[in-house]
Amino acid sequence: MRLALLTVPVFLVASVLSVARADPPVECAKRDAQTGICLVAASSPGQAGGEHPGGSGIDTAAGHESGGARVSSEPCTYQVAEPQPPPTSVVWAGFTPDDGVMYLRVCPRVGGPGIETMYHFVPNGGAPPAGPPVDPRVLAEQVIASMVMGAPGIRLAPPPGSTSGLVGLPVWMWTERGEQLLGPIRQSVSAGGVTVAAVGQVSRIVWDMGDGTTVVCGAGTPYPPGVDGESPDCGHVYARASSRHVAGGGPWPITATSTWTITWSGGGLSGTETLELSSSAELFVGELHVLNQAGGSG
Repeated sequence: MRLALLTVPVFLVASVLSVARADPPVECAKRDAQTGICLVAASSPGQAGGEHPGGSGIDTAAGHESGGARVSSEPCTYQVAEPQPPPTSVVWAGFTPDDGVMYLRVCPRVGGPGIETMYHFVPNGGAPPAGPPVDPRVLAEQVIASMVMGAPGIRLAPPPGSTSGLVGLPVWMWTERGEQLLGPIRQSVSAGGVTVAAVGQVSRIVWDMGDGTTVVCGAGTPYPPGVDGESPDCGHVYARASSRHVAGGGPWPITATSTWTITWSGGGLSGTETLELSSSAELFVGELHVLNQAGGSG
């Protein structure tokens, strides 16, 4: 029984803990003349490779014979694609949904870290090659990399960039709300019968106020207009004017760094990762000068 393999990249996720680098390109023996898509044909073990609308040759990744030499065993895992591609999609390569089922083929990325996912056609009555057990830690890297986590949205009273900050005047600090800014963000990924779920949430925000002071807060309390006094949970009072201590008499530089804590579990394993994201702002802090006038009568 013949299997048809059409490698069309669906998504590519690199480990969030890996350093970005340029990887060598993957060579393709045959491409579609119009679309440029890489076409590779595959035969099941014991069958000779033949021609079909998807291309020609034998899929050596599954441990088949190639040029008389035995190649390495299948390093990939397979799961039914949900949803299936539209019947008119080029990934069917001449086949139809009546001919079989499209699987997602999940493989280690060639030449670098991460996971590469492609479509893999299996005809009716067939089955995808058996792959090794899925490492939940690899899926954890994939699901964490897919989570959209943002740096703090800084808010201050007095507002950032203003000139209304004064020595001794309470400064209120807080951050914008939102799932991508504070969490919780929930994601899961499945492959080879293993599902890994992850939850990411901001555990703390550290404010570097620029004057040598750091303040550890949560999301803080938004400033209600007209209210006097200090913030109940996230504030600072400058004891020195930025105009006297910053080169050129400029503002204090402020940096807010959020620590995301991501916990994951699945496949009998669990773990915790942390990620720090920062935003910056500036606040000019001056001094209040009081003019005293002495008067009298002669």
